[in-house]
Amino acid sequence: MNIKPAFFKEQRGGCPRSTKVLQLLCRLNDMKHFRKIGRFFLQWPLSARISRGGSTAGAQEGMSAALRLFGLSFIPLSPSRRAPYIHALLRPLATKLHEIFRLVIGIFPLTKTGIAFLVLFGIAVGVYGIRRMDFVVLAAGAAGALTIFVLLLFTIIGASFLFFASRRAVTPGVLDLVTNRPQSTGCRVRYPGWIPCTIARWSWENPGHGDATVSVKRENGRHVEMVTPARRCVADRVTRRFFVRDIFGLTEISWRRTEVVKLRVLPDVGLLARMPPPFGMSDGDDMPEPLAAPGGDRVDMRPYVPGDSLRMVLWKVYARSGRMMVRVAERSVAEHRRGCGYLVTDVGDDAVSAAARIAVERGLLGDDWRFGADGVRNYAAETDEAVEIIALSGEADCDNRAKEPFLGDFLAKMRSDGYQSCVLFMPPDPAAWDYAAGQMAGCGSMRIQVVIGVEVLRPERKDARGFVRRAVDWFLRPEIGTDPTLEEITRMVSSVPGLCRNVLVAERRTGRLHRNIRVSPNTV
Repeated sequence: MNIKPAFFKEQRGGCPRSTKVLQLLCRLNDMKHFRKIGRFFLQWPLSARISRGGSTAGAQEGMSAALRLFGLSFIPLSPSRRAPYIHALLRPLATKLHEIFRLVIGIFPLTKTGIAFLVLFGIAVGVYGIRRMDFVVLAAGAAGALTIFVLLLFTIIGASFLFFASRRAVTPGVLDLVTNRPQSTGCRVRYPGWIPCTIARWSWENPGHGDATVSVKRENGRHVEMVTPARRCVADRVTRRFFVRDIFGLTEISWRRTEVVKLRVLPDVGLLARMPPPFGMSDGDDMPEPLAAPGGDRVDMRPYVPGDSLRMVLWKVYARSGRMMVRVAERSVAEHRRGCGYLVTDVGDDAVSAAARIAVERGLLGDDWRFGADGVRNYAAETDEAVEIIALSGEADCDNRAKEPFLGDFLAKMRSDGYQSCVLFMPPDPAAWDYAAGQMAGCGSMRIQVVIGVEVLRPERKDARGFVRRAVDWFLRPEIGTDPTLEEITRMVSSVPGLCRNVLVAERRTGRLHRNIRVSPNTV
């Protein structure tokens, strides 16, 4: 261990005392309680800092911290070197104080409204009732205060029952949920119904993992948890905030309980499961597909209609049955064997992520495929990995994605691996389209197909005509949905030059697919 003598103050005789201090610290470093002290104050064992094989800088920092603990005199460190120690000391202290504050606030049984009413009743009893001998106000104030104390008693009894019942409630170790749909998590809490004037509920608190709405359904004397996630996420634990309050909102007792659960939230596919296969497919005759466009061999037939060519009439069938039938092309598709897909995330990307999930689970990207998404550096080649990436993409930071060129790096990597086509799953947001257009430099000559996912296309709203119609619109103020119209999507696609020519729009609520999205030629 190499320490400069100038690091310590010298004694009056001029002899440095670094050797004795070093021997003392090396002996104490082997003691269990000394390592505990170092772990508490410095957030890591001092043995990792004070080691005979360590570097000079690390040894000096460790010795300085140790001397501070023992109150020995030393030369103060510079502010740049002192800041890490201060942060390491204050961060756990602030976290602990925050937890204690939340615990005290939760256990305190009165709400702000309850405190205000209790003070009001106290003033009514003490000032107007007793001093001024107003017996009406005295009776009213006493009755109000008694009501609050009775409600407080019921809340304490209900919180005691719910506390012990929540500790016995167990959630399955793995939870696979979908967004925007209430689902049971398997958490069942027994709460007695004979406690009057109380409401027992709980909510999820998972910072950084999206929001979820928790509703409680009573079933056979138990509260069954129903969760409606609002965003895709992957988490390794679930924090629930249990609370019991009275029906007037005057008293409330709450606490938190963390449970280790592997949670994964995926987008709800809705009616996209029966959608025609647009992803990684093209018109051809490799395989039959009832939902595809007619483009294969003329092996099917249908009744003759005016305008059909007489060369396609099956005359032998007409001779046998007397019915004129014509040959038509088979509905079939041809699959691209090598393709890749990428999901561009945004605030309203739940519908397009559902389309990406359908493409991955149905194998519509081909046999040899790759999949990536914003916010995830790795790419997937298997279905389970791709589904995990879709769930993780819900935590991507859409505001700062310009600093991380996920899409550009993915396209450059896929192009170097020999992939010639890519399906981009895009939300109907102009900011996402501008971001994608700026990242397309690495695609080169790759064939880009864009799939836009929306909840439902909003119909074009006609202008109100006449005074009566305008008056009705002004009074009722009908809300305009956030979903775009087909014309708005067409204008948005045409305003972004050089992105693609083939654009598809998929509606999750209806399962319809709009293929004929016209892109202006001068914008590509």
